[in-house]
Amino acid sequence: MSQRRRSVAAAGHRTRRVPARSRVTVRRSEAPLLRSTTLATALRDSRVALSSLEGELDAILKSLRSASGEPETTAADRLRGATRAAAAAMASLGTFGRR
Repeated sequence: MSQRRRSVAAAGHRTRRVPARSRVTVRRSEAPLLRSTTLATALRDSRVALSSLEGELDAILKSLRSASGEPETTAADRLRGATRAAAAAMASLGTFGRR
C-alpha cells in the first residue's frame, strides 16, 4: 500500500476574513455578563425569602411544642406573607431558565 501525502496549500488561501460586524465583535443584548448581576440578585432574594419562610415555620413549631401549645395570633398572617414572598422570589428565577 502506498501512503498518500496531503498537499499543503498556501497559508493565505485557507484563511477567512472576519466581517466588520461579526458575532465576535458585536455584543449581544442578552450577554451572560449582563444577566449575571440580575441573576445573583434574584438568587439572593429567593434565599432570603426562603429563610424567612423557614423562620416562620420554626416559630410556629416552637410555639406548638411549648407548654401552651398555641401559636401566636399573628403567626398565620406572617406565614402567609412569607409564603407569598417566597413564591414571588421563586417565580422570578423562572425567567433565567434555559431557552
